[in-house]
Amino acid sequence: MTHDPIDRPAHYAEGRSYEPIDVIEDWELGYHLGNALKYISRAGRKQNQLEDLKKARWYLDREISSLEPSVPFEATYEDIVQGLIENAQRGYEDSPIHYGEEEASKEDWDDFWAGWDESAGPTEVTLSTEEIDQILRNRNIADSEPDEIVKVIEKRGFLLGVKANGNTCVLNDLGNCE
Repeated sequence: MTHDPIDRPAHYAEGRSYEPIDVIEDWELGYHLGNALKYISRAGRKQNQLEDLKKARWYLDREISSLEPSVPFEATYEDIVQGLIENAQRGYEDSPIHYGEEEASKEDWDDFWAGWDESAGPTEVTLSTEEIDQILRNRNIADSEPDEIVKVIEKRGFLLGVKANGNTCVLNDLGNCE
């Protein structure tokens, strides 16, 4: 088999039944996974094996990052309380410290914090039936499994997974339902 530095480089083709480019295209791997496969396949055949494997890992890390849900921000209990105090001091009427012109009572505060979880913040995070119906109408779910997550929504700092069957769940750091 003849090797050509452009069409059939030896570091990809020599001694192989399939070139990486053929596998990448056949498997429709895309940019990140395709480059990872390319660097793995040539590791130790072209230049420094360790460098090629680190390049492959770099592309795998980029692909993994693109698949992981991102959390737009984190807030502690203290951050929320401080923000509420600052809003009240500025006179914002939507602050739970004041209802209209009256100062919030102990019962108002108890109601406000009833759903608070020290580690996660407010726990009453749901989507309305109308929101779920709209999401499902805008998705092609015919080929989806009932428990398959078809949409991820960020709400109040939480990531919610909307399943093809209309159920929802809070997603953990790995993108799985808790």
